[in-house]
Amino acid sequence: MRAIIVWILIGCLLVGCGDNRPEGATLVQSTKADPLNEKKVIVVLIDSMTKPVIEEGMKNGALPALSYLMERGSVSHDLVAPFPSMSVPIETTIITGTSLKEHKLPGLVWYDSEADTLIDYGSTLVKYWKLGMNDTLMNSLVHLNTNHISPQTETIYESLNQKGYSSGAVNMLAYRGDETHTITLPVYVKTLLHVNGKMETKGPDLLAFGQAVQPKVIQGKNVKDSLYQRFGLNDSFSAEVTETLIKEKQQPDFLMVFFPDYDKDAHTHGPVSIEHFANTDLHLQTILNAYESWEQALEENIFVVMGDHGQDLLKEKKEVAAIELEPLLDPLVVAPLLDEPSSGDVVIANNHRSAYLYPTTDVIHYTDIAERLQQDSRIDHLAWLEEEELILYQVGTEGVLRVKENGDWTDSYGQTWTIDGNHQIADITLNDNQTITFGDYPDIFHQLYSALNSHLSAMVVTARPGHVISSEGSPVHQGGGEHGGLHKNDTLTSIIISGTDKELEDHRMEALKEFFIELLEDQN
Repeated sequence: MRAIIVWILIGCLLVGCGDNRPEGATLVQSTKADPLNEKKVIVVLIDSMTKPVIEEGMKNGALPALSYLMERGSVSHDLVAPFPSMSVPIETTIITGTSLKEHKLPGLVWYDSEADTLIDYGSTLVKYWKLGMNDTLMNSLVHLNTNHISPQTETIYESLNQKGYSSGAVNMLAYRGDETHTITLPVYVKTLLHVNGKMETKGPDLLAFGQAVQPKVIQGKNVKDSLYQRFGLNDSFSAEVTETLIKEKQQPDFLMVFFPDYDKDAHTHGPVSIEHFANTDLHLQTILNAYESWEQALEENIFVVMGDHGQDLLKEKKEVAAIELEPLLDPLVVAPLLDEPSSGDVVIANNHRSAYLYPTTDVIHYTDIAERLQQDSRIDHLAWLEEEELILYQVGTEGVLRVKENGDWTDSYGQTWTIDGNHQIADITLNDNQTITFGDYPDIFHQLYSALNSHLSAMVVTARPGHVISSEGSPVHQGGGEHGGLHKNDTLTSIIISGTDKELEDHRMEALKEFFIELLEDQN
């Protein structure tokens, strides 16, 4: 997504941006009685950080910062991301503490039937041009946080504001808060993008998003936000902004920082690319080095360093890795991206290793689509809802699995289910004590229920490991890493918690919001 915004900014040549605070204003300070005696919380979200790359890097001694934090804290490699495992719904889940069903952010790409438009927060340059650069820009920088995240959910920034804590976000995609931040574009750029008036977005007290939104504390400083440095949408910028906040005594009580670079490296070089992941550790060192010592960093802060999703290794040959949906759907028609989506029979919202499929008429049923897609053994699961019952197929496995909430079977997260059919489809074990053990698809029922209840009626198709869903304008990183699917390769990531003895009990991202708030409140 950030790559698309970079292309937009390249077209702009120069973006003048700021927030809505008066010149010289500083970050709102915590209203807690004695914040100097309390630790602050810094969450560093590293795109595509997983157990294999951490362990390989540790063997090579390439990760001193991560090693330091791991030795003085806890590490888990079974943190479960929501589905589809893409950054936008993942970050929204983290900051709202809810599933897709509640926060209503379905994926990186989804279909808005009321507007008859494909919402794409920026997946590829081809789709950026065909769907309209101004629409992509507005969806990414404005509508995502202002309109698309459900107003019925409360983000961590809004919750902390009510509790009297200050908060900030650096290069996060989902960051909705109570403060209004203004993005100022030159007049000729507004004309080019058909943007009328000023652009505003809602965020925490402190918001930094590349060159698009820069807090006062870094304005005029030499941070890495030039054309050749992706306009600040990079690890260096994230680390340098955080370093400046610390040194200038402007660090908020709670700060989320995103490191995006390794995702690009993993797509190109594969999920375990130590020489590239070592660069991420260098940027983490920049943050630790902002204090007089790393020991002081842990004395003054609780650090949470986590990944956002996994990465599956795709097959080397493009024609083998890529599952072309349109030929499989024939004679059903998929409208070209330049046309209105509803002008076809089926709308495809591609989330890389999975996709939402939307029939545009009642004449076409999900079973019609499923029969066509089951021709390809590289497809993994097909799923949809029928009156709150989850219908689940797996290509190559006999039968069907029907699942409903609130049943007699209890999973490891305390959720209960009614299960009827071939349980091998979900790779689960049904134990004698009426409990469920998940296999290759952690939390599969809740993940699918949440995704399918996040917006209008749709069905889900996922790819087997080594493969990716391909449709017009979608990327294929053959021989590299990819995510977006339901398999544990996509959804499992790592989390390191250092500077506290408090443990995360529920290892799903929905539990992180309350956990982060407790890290601050438990010190009182």
